[in-house]
Amino acid sequence: MNGARGLLALAVSLSACAAATLPYKPESPPPGGAISADYMILIDRLRVEIDTRGYRLEDVQIVKADGAAVRPQTIEHPPPGGGSSIGFGIGMGGGSVGRGGGVGVGTGVGVDVPVGGGSRVQGNTVLYFALDQVGPAPWHLNVKIASTNPAVIVLPPR
Repeated sequence: MNGARGLLALAVSLSACAAATLPYKPESPPPGGAISADYMILIDRLRVEIDTRGYRLEDVQIVKADGAAVRPQTIEHPPPGGGSSIGFGIGMGGGSVGRGGGVGVGTGVGVDVPVGGGSRVQGNTVLYFALDQVGPAPWHLNVKIASTNPAVIVLPPR
C-alpha cells in the first residue's frame, strides 16, 4: 500500500513539472510545447515574460484589435543550454626540491565551446514593448518557439 502511495506522489510531482509556470496560457496550446506568459506594466513599457519550456523563441509580436502587429523593442534571451560542448584545456606546472624545502608553481586555462545551433535555452525570455504602441489590454501575443506551431496567448486587463 505504501508503494502505491509513493508511486502516486511521484506521478503527481512529475506531472507538475510538465505544466506551464506562468499564469496566461495559449488559447489552443501547440502540440509538444507547454508555453505560458505573464506581464507587468512599467512607466512607458509593457514587460512580457514567456516561459518557453526550454525552447528558443523564434518570433513574437502583439497583434492589436485593428490587425496591426507590434514587435518588441527589446528581447532578453536566456543563455543557450541543453547542447553538447567540447572542452579544451592547457596546463603547465613546475617544481623544485632542494635541501631546505620545495617550491611549486602551476597555471592553467580552460575553455568550453558549444557545438551545434541547438534550439534549447535555460530560463524565460523577457520582452519589452512600447506601451503607447500596443495600447490598452487585452493584448494578443503571437508566439512561435522552436519545434512547435505558432500560438496565441491573450494577456487580459488586470
